[in-house]
Amino acid sequence: MVILMSLDNTIAKLFAIGADLSTRNAVRIALSLISEDEDLADQIYVAIKNKAYKEDFAKIPVEYRAIFIPQCLRNIKECPAEFGKYGWKCTKCGKCVIGDIIEYGEKLGYKQFYITPGGSLVKKILKEKVPKGEIKAALGIACWPELAEAEEKLSILKIPLQAVPLLKAGCINTIVDIEHVKEVMKIGLEGKHASSKALHLDAKPNPVP
Repeated sequence: MVILMSLDNTIAKLFAIGADLSTRNAVRIALSLISEDEDLADQIYVAIKNKAYKEDFAKIPVEYRAIFIPQCLRNIKECPAEFGKYGWKCTKCGKCVIGDIIEYGEKLGYKQFYITPGGSLVKKILKEKVPKGEIKAALGIACWPELAEAEEKLSILKIPLQAVPLLKAGCINTIVDIEHVKEVMKIGLEGKHASSKALHLDAKPNPVP
């Protein structure tokens, strides 16, 4: 929460000076003008894009939203998944958080989950399925630099994107805030009757008096 408030404060400062925040490089330059750490550029760029695309993302039916999950969240020593055309095929074995993310998403009505080894396969999937209308929005989980790069390069596809950063990055044994992922998956679904059951799956029961 403190980190988010800090980012919001920095973004407010940048807007106040009328900074150009249209690209990652522009954000870096703007940060240097207010003597802020340029390493924040990717985080700020992603935060700005998330806010800009949130309303459009909310309008897309869940069956047309694709969730891209990085393979680094897998338990590579015990994962029984096999690799296919569109990435790893999760068996929901319970040995990592990916199965939990997919199960929750399915209860919300999501149908497209891609466990990928990197951005190149993500771009291939999107470039194949977006023109066909099979994917109209995307939610990506990755490290800050990859999320920022994806937001920038995939803007040409003109679909709303939402990004969730890893809490711990790296090639293996990474960590993500599952509750954050769930919150993003629920964007636009609040109040919809068809999804009301799924939206309350993670609600805590009221204590018995």
